[in-house]
Amino acid sequence: MKVITILGSPRKKGKTAQTLDLLEDNLIAQGHEVERIHLTDHQIKGCLGCHSCMKKNDVPGCVLKDDAVPIFEKIILADVIVYASPIYCFDFTSQFKTFLDRHWCLTQNFGTPYASSNIVSKRVALLITCMGMAEQNADLAQEIFERSMRGVLGCNIIGKYVVPLSEAPDFKDRAKEIADKLLEDIMIED
Repeated sequence: MKVITILGSPRKKGKTAQTLDLLEDNLIAQGHEVERIHLTDHQIKGCLGCHSCMKKNDVPGCVLKDDAVPIFEKIILADVIVYASPIYCFDFTSQFKTFLDRHWCLTQNFGTPYASSNIVSKRVALLITCMGMAEQNADLAQEIFERSMRGVLGCNIIGKYVVPLSEAPDFKDRAKEIADKLLEDIMIED
């Protein structure tokens, strides 16, 4: 299985990255191919809302010339995509949100009975870390992910996983539990 992980944290060794490390190590140990894409290593511009992408139905048709489209091409070829971000001010990081907005170029015929996307039925998961509790902190980001991935793109959401209280002394133990649960759920075929 080919798994792409998207790290939306500006911190390459932060709590979200540490949790992804646990998941990726387990996937690799089981013989799966894993590629991490760290969004801060790429130039990704904000969506223009120009709808030029709607003119192309077989490829991501974005007019912006940056690193987003090559990342989308990798996502299209993957079996599973794990999106990961810490929570900053009750939402995803700005790097992650910008990239999520750019997923619009993967849609076709949105708002019609023929709506689809280049990643329809793709298996996706969300991994969040946050300093506070999950409730009243990570709930909005989970809803945005749900609406974007299932509602707009037609993806199959494996699950949404939150590791709260990232500054607590038992973070690593709880991160391992969540990474193990995410691995278990990835292994369950639809």
